[in-house]
Amino acid sequence: MKNYTMETAVANFAELMEHAQQGLVVNIVGSDGREYELKLTPLPPRKGPRQAGRLKGKIFFSDEFDEPLPEFEPYVE
Repeated sequence: MKNYTMETAVANFAELMEHAQQGLVVNIVGSDGREYELKLTPLPPRKGPRQAGRLKGKIFFSDEFDEPLPEFEPYVE
């Protein structure tokens, strides 16, 4: 596990990327003193080029999707 302040994490971003490739846990201490634990993990490589329209016909919205929400009526004239 590596510990960084926010400033050193920004300055050493390349080093953080190396840790991501190794799957290490990184602790970053913010300027307010709070500690954030981050696990950096690399994304798997894509299996091919992206396809436009791949999900066409698989995502549906209800008929009232575009209807105004009652919570916002005071703001709409």
